[in-house]
Amino acid sequence: MALFTEIGYNWCMKEKDLTSDFYSIKEFALKLGVHANTIRRAIKNGRIQAFRVGIGIKSIYRIPYSEINRIALFDLKEMIEKMIQERNKP
Repeated sequence: MALFTEIGYNWCMKEKDLTSDFYSIKEFALKLGVHANTIRRAIKNGRIQAFRVGIGIKSIYRIPYSEINRIALFDLKEMIEKMIQERNKP
């Protein structure tokens, strides 16, 4: 019985470790300050990279932590491009 509990505990820890490297849609939305539906649309449009875990109705998306950095870098590039365009306007 103790072995079963130990295996179950280890399995839970592995699962927790796997999900600790990823955001849920809700966590990602809170980080960015937007609604979760905005994140869902961005995933469907391909603007945010995410992994689908599970099958069918019970499947969920997981978004890697690195996606925050990629989005921040993209926004920074976009902001710089807008500044350059505004500067070059006659």
